[in-house]
Amino acid sequence: MKLLKNLLLALTTFILVLIVLEFVALKYFIPTTDVVRVDHEEGITHYKARQKGIIRLANEYSAPFSINEDGWNSHHDKYIQKRNNKTRIAVIGDSYIAGLEPGYLKAIPNVLEQRLGPDHSEVYGFGIGAAHLAQYLHMFRNVVLKYAPDIAVFLIIHNDFAPSYRKDLMASGRYGGTFLTFSLSGNKIEEIPPKPYDPSWDSLLDIRLLRFMFYQYKLRTKINYIKSLVLNEQYQMNMSVKDLEGGIENDLLVADYVVKNIASAAKEKNTKLIFVMNGDTQSIYNQNASEVPNNILKFNAAMQQIVENSGGKFIDLHQTFLKDYQENHKKFEFKTDGHWNPYGHQVATIPIYRAIQDLGGEL
Repeated sequence: MKLLKNLLLALTTFILVLIVLEFVALKYFIPTTDVVRVDHEEGITHYKARQKGIIRLANEYSAPFSINEDGWNSHHDKYIQKRNNKTRIAVIGDSYIAGLEPGYLKAIPNVLEQRLGPDHSEVYGFGIGAAHLAQYLHMFRNVVLKYAPDIAVFLIIHNDFAPSYRKDLMASGRYGGTFLTFSLSGNKIEEIPPKPYDPSWDSLLDIRLLRFMFYQYKLRTKINYIKSLVLNEQYQMNMSVKDLEGGIENDLLVADYVVKNIASAAKEKNTKLIFVMNGDTQSIYNQNASEVPNNILKFNAAMQQIVENSGGKFIDLHQTFLKDYQENHKKFEFKTDGHWNPYGHQVATIPIYRAIQDLGGEL
């Protein structure tokens, strides 16, 4: 009987603590991160239109987001399909291009537009977290081309490949299962249409305590980190080293398919293509960049060949980051998050700006 009373007392105390945290501490005293909601229309997952808020990560950053009428985090309130006299550039990617972590004003789309000059250039960003190569193709064909961009820039991150076709990875995240994916059979690729998004999960995001733990303090990330330590799993640029050592044939098969289909669709609209690939900043920080190219850099070299074979321009950010780090010794990612910080976005924008300048005479 005494044990039961103690258990009930402990449970009651625990519930009261949760109530105080939820409705008092996290509401009035501790700023809690907002979480961007998503929508799924006509087979395309994007952010829910006309949202504003603040993304917070621990004590490291506090960044505003502004989702426009079309469902993208952008400095443009609305993307206009009708062409004007400006050079129009579309930037396609995942969370790096969505720019929720650095804030939309400090992410590549806005930084690039400011460099080019907003009086004669406009940059539309099409980025959503957890997107991958298959989804980039899907977004390009069904959304981006509606705006008839002169130039389309694709940012490729090293974990964009496997989730496009591996069933154990393609449903990652809150809405990852709503993207276009591939089914591989030998060298044959079949496109699997996106699944609708289930918005019922969004009600959980109203709970401040969940947002605080899982998004502001990355509880899921920390659990995965502990798991990788226990299982002795090693990662390089968000990719399993074991998967890298096992070969990247399927990854490159998928990449070739995506790039060729993007190039085919772009040719019909006379859109120039630039593919930008992230570098291995871990080896740069460890000062191993002068050694024999690792698997990540081999990956970059293979992607360059695929892109150039399809007539696109390729930018390898590894050399950009290497040169900048040797000169300035400033890291490109947040300490508590693997995404680029504002400085990383600034540095990554420079070669994109130069490539667009080079293409200027061809437009």
